[in-house]
Amino acid sequence: MPRTFSGQQLRDLRRAAGLKPEQLALSIGRSVFSVHQYERGTAQPSVPVLARLADQLGASIDDFFVREAVSGAA
Repeated sequence: MPRTFSGQQLRDLRRAAGLKPEQLALSIGRSVFSVHQYERGTAQPSVPVLARLADQLGASIDDFFVREAVSGAA
């Protein structure tokens, strides 16, 4: 099954860590605008940024991805 980046997962992990978008942005060296884009799903972070996000949120990179349902004709 394919996996895609989930901005909602990022938002949930950030909130669980008790961080505001501004705090997370500062800690990973990105702008608040970028964090908002990631959370809305209008942009995806690069692998190095994903690693920094995981480190700051105490998560694994896999935690930011969800499995997509694949529909196909039988």
